[in-house]
Parts: sequence; structure tokens; C-alpha cells
Amino acid sequence: MLALLPITFLLLAALGIFLLQRIRPSTGWSWLIALISTLISTISVILLRWHLPQQVAIESWLPFSQFTDSPILGLDGNAWPYLFALSVVALAIILTASARLQYDISPYAWVGVLSLCAVGSLAVLAANLLTLILAWSLLDLIELVILQANSTHRSLGLQTVFAFAFRVTGTGLVMTAILLNAGQQAPPTFSSLNATSALLLLLAVGLRLGVLPLHLPGVQGIVLRRGLGTMLRMSAAASSLVVLGRLPAQSLPPTLTDFFQLLAALATLYAGVRWTTAGDEIEGRPYWLIAFSGLAVSSVFRGNPPSSLVWGMALILPGSLLFLYSARRRQILWIPALALLGFSGLPLTLVSGGWSGLIAPPFRFSHLLLISAHACLLAGYVRLILKPGDDLAHMERWVQVAYPIGLLITVLALVFVGFLGLPVTPGMNFGWVGFLSVAMASLGWLGALLWRQRVEAGTPLGRWYAETARRLGRALEALFNLKWFYQFLWWLYHRLMTLVDLLTQILEGAGGVLWTLVLLALLISLLRTELTP
Repeated sequence: MLALLPITFLLLAALGIFLLQRIRPSTGWSWLIALISTLISTISVILLRWHLPQQVAIESWLPFSQFTDSPILGLDGNAWPYLFALSVVALAIILTASARLQYDISPYAWVGVLSLCAVGSLAVLAANLLTLILAWSLLDLIELVILQANSTHRSLGLQTVFAFAFRVTGTGLVMTAILLNAGQQAPPTFSSLNATSALLLLLAVGLRLGVLPLHLPGVQGIVLRRGLGTMLRMSAAASSLVVLGRLPAQSLPPTLTDFFQLLAALATLYAGVRWTTAGDEIEGRPYWLIAFSGLAVSSVFRGNPPSSLVWGMALILPGSLLFLYSARRRQILWIPALALLGFSGLPLTLVSGGWSGLIAPPFRFSHLLLISAHACLLAGYVRLILKPGDDLAHMERWVQVAYPIGLLITVLALVFVGFLGLPVTPGMNFGWVGFLSVAMASLGWLGALLWRQRVEAGTPLGRWYAETARRLGRALEALFNLKWFYQFLWWLYHRLMTLVDLLTQILEGAGGVLWTLVLLALLISLLRTELTP
């Protein structure tokens, strides 16, 4: 299968850099190996665009003859855009890393970037539920190892544990979908999903992305690194979003879609508002992921899974550009401005083809929530690209060339995939939605400017505005960040541990044998009661 060649290049390069650092450490040679491998991988993926579809089944992968299902890898029109986006992001990370060498970047971080890109690409190629479970589990394991290896503490934080628990729960929902299909004598493929199995799979994706229920899909510690952190988040997002495009259209139970549509719209709007108010792009990265993932999930709820690819590309490519935009200079501001135009939703831009999956007559309140969330994403993007950063003008000449190229390829990839790689092409049908979103973002900017002037002026009305906004923000933060839910789970865990410790002390004490006999007698009496006619 030709689609495995780019993955092979990345894994070999990761192994080569690792061995080089162990034998004869060299940052320059490691960067060159990573650059060549990601460049070859990207070119290979581009050439694969004209060799679709491809599929391969891994036969006899287990020694158990009773296990008839085999992992299947497939490259089709749904998987190729994500495979292409991941390869471009890996190349952009290596090129823009030249501007961050002053921070003593370890080449081992590039090993992680290449490995995550390769494993994420394998997850994108998963053509049945069994392969999806294996790929998700492998990706989660690698992420856990990276977080643990780069943690300053010996134990992982509570948020990391809960994020990992949500992902494992999502994998468990996919296993449940496999069992439901097996009960109906159906193969574990995406095309054979019934309504219940499709809903379980969609909830599994929502859990992994942080949309349903709303929770942060990542943690901050290691994620503060722009290169490795960006690939960590984008590979996880791509491996989940690709599932949305494979779901059969109109496969969800109609009795629940309206309820989940509203939940997804609320989560998306909240994430959009938090993105707008984030201190910097790295702090707001989890909310960027949730907001665009919410738009993609909403497209599936409205019976248009192919439109989710549009929002997935907008999440990965413009998002990665901003997260890698660490060095600033006025002369290259046009590059992130083009990325902003690409997901603005205006006619003939990338996102213009995705409005058809969100806005369908009759117009509903949830539609307004989604448009408002998109407007918040636009406003926050503008604010963050104008923030100061490292001075690119004082860096070496080759850095001033390589760094802008790394940013520019994400914009070129956005144009390329928009017109040649998506089943939904940009158009003019829902252009009014894009204009409405841009107008709302502009009005938001104007309102924020006027509010800031009133606050800075120190007028009573301005102080009232500021205090009201702070209280409302704290209330919404306390409601939506789910810290109360985490604290409840932690409290429940401690109560259960206390009960277990009490039972242990009782059974291991002097009267342990007596208590065991009492419990055994109680169990026998219950069984006799149930069995007596």
C-alpha cells in the first residue's frame, strides 16, 4: 500500500534522529534529517491524491483462529485531507523550529513530532472500527509517555488523568458499537453502522475532542512547547475528526439529534468566547480545538458528514500556523492574514463550503449560536496575530527565509486542499452567512474598543460594565470548565477508597473469618430467595 510509504519515512527518520542523539548528538544534522523526511512525506502524500482509493487488510495478525476480524487500512477521499494536513503541519513545525533554536530545543522533541505524525496518520487510515481502536490506543499511549517524560513531577496532574480517562471512555464506546454490530451479524465497518452504533461513535469522538461533554482535551505543561505541543493536539484531533466524515448520512436517531445539537452549539459558543479572551494562542489552543470540533460535530448531527472535513481543515491548518507563529515581523503579517481569510467563511473561501452542513432551513436558535461562535474565532484570531512576539528581524538570514516558508506552506495547503482535496468545494450559496459572521466579529471588535475606553476613563458606567463582565465571566467559567464535576469525581473516589479501606480492615482483623462467613450466609440466602419458585 503506497499510503504507508510516508509513514515509513517518518518513523525511520525518528529512529535515525534518536540514534544520532544517543551516539553523537548534533542539533544541525537532526534538524536536516527531520526536514528532509517531512518534505519527502509531504510530497508523497500530494502524489497519492491521484491514486485513490487504496486499501489493505492485515491478515493473520493474531494467533487466535476464532478472531476473524482483521485491521484494515484505507486511503480515500475522506482520509487523504487529514493525511495531507498532518504531513504539512509536521513540515511547518520543522521549518519554523529554526526561529526557536535560541530556546535550546531538544532534537528529541522532533522525534516526538515525527512519531506522532506517523501514528496519527495510521489512525487517519483506519478503515474499520477494530483498526480505529488499535490506533487510538497507540496514540494515547504515546501521548501519555511524552507527557510523563516531559513532566517536572513524578506523577501526572489531575487534569491529565481525567483527559486520558475521557479518551479511554471514548474507545470503550467504540468497543460497544462493535459488540452491537456483532449482535446483528454485521461487520465492524463504518458503512454498516446502525443508528445506535453511529451515535455511540459520534459520542466517542465528542469525548476525545472535548465537545460532548465539554472538557479541555489537553493539558498545559508540555503543551506550552509550540512544536511538539501543536503536533500532539493536531494528531489527536485528526484521528478523531476523520471518523465524522465516514459516518453514514442520516444515520443518527432523530429523537436525540436536536438535544445533542443544542449541547454542541453551546459548547462551541463557550469555547469561541474563551478563545476570544485567551491571554495568548497557546493558552487558548484547547478552546480553538473545541470550537472547530463543535462545528464539525454539528455538521454530522445535521446529516451532512462530508462538511465536517471543511471544519477539520480549518482547525488544523490555520490553527497550526497561529500556534507556530512565535516570531513576529510586520513584513510577514500578510501570511496569517491570508489564513484568516481562508476560514472567514466568505464566498469562495475554504469554510464557505462548510456552511451547508450547519445552516439548513428552517433557521433555528442553534444556528445563531454556531455563527456567533465562528465570529468569536475570527475576532480572537485577529487579536492574537497582532500580539507581539520574538523579533524575527534580529535572527539569522537563513532563519528569516525558512521561518516564513514554514508558515506560508500551511496557507498554500489550505488553498490546495480546499479546491482539490475536499468533497465539498467552496461556493457562493451560503455567502451571506460568512458576511454575517464577519460583521458580527467586526461589531464585537467595536464594542470591545468602546468598552475598554469607558473602563479606562474610570466613569461609573464603565466601572459597572467591568464589574458585571467579571462576575458574569466567573459564573460562566465556574459552570462550563467542569472543575465542579472533577471535584465531585475526586470526592466520590475518596469515599469509595474509605469504604474499601474499612472493609479491608474488617476482613483482615480478628473477626475477619466470622464476617466472611456472615457475608457468605447472606449471599446464599439471597440466592435461595431468587431461585425459590
